[in-house]
Amino acid sequence: MHYVEILSDFSTSHFLESEYIHGHNFKINAKFYGNLDKGGMLIDFYKAKDALDKICAQFDHKVMLPLSAENGKDNATTATNKISVQEKNYEISNDDIVFIPIRATTAEYVAEHITNQLKEKFKTQNLKISVELEENYDSSATFFE
Repeated sequence: MHYVEILSDFSTSHFLESEYIHGHNFKINAKFYGNLDKGGMLIDFYKAKDALDKICAQFDHKVMLPLSAENGKDNATTATNKISVQEKNYEISNDDIVFIPIRATTAEYVAEHITNQLKEKFKTQNLKISVELEENYDSSATFFE
């Protein structure tokens, strides 16, 4: 079995219930595992890089919010969103928010979400995919099948 590794990055902000709003310069390491095709290739580097960059672009310079009952689709269509975190109140334009269908914007859930988007993009290629989301130089989370 072989694997191909593709890297990308994005800058975003988020918060968890126990934290204030803050940002990261995330680095993404996506690995595609499988057998080579008849031409000796696992996956086209250009297509894999393009797909990962497009996924990362949706988060870049946005505030990540989980798509949940509190901020569901009805709220996502409003012009601004009022968010309370640790007794601080924020009003953020909808243009600056990316709603993600995950429970919380932890590195673990975001890595899983990115993996699922890549799996959907390359579903016909019978690949296993893992995504490492590096939050800082000394901490990361990985999701793999």
